[in-house]
Amino acid sequence: MPGREPPPTRAERLRALGAWHAEWQAKHAGSTPFRPERYPGDSDYNQHYVDVEASPEADWEYTVRAREIMGLDPETGQPLDL
Repeated sequence: MPGREPPPTRAERLRALGAWHAEWQAKHAGSTPFRPERYPGDSDYNQHYVDVEASPEADWEYTVRAREIMGLDPETGQPLDL
């Protein structure tokens, strides 16, 4: 649209999403239980336990911001008409 910056490219959005994930994971790592005994065969659990064990509130926080980053409605996940 004339006079407006173009929307972020998919690559830019994915970089922003990766940065948000790292920030969110660091924010919630201290308050998220670490339970490797529940996943004995999962060698990636140590790296991704916050994703697996996050509280519903933390999970929703991540989802809302991730949707915004990807250009979706934060509540519904539907594409926004830009």
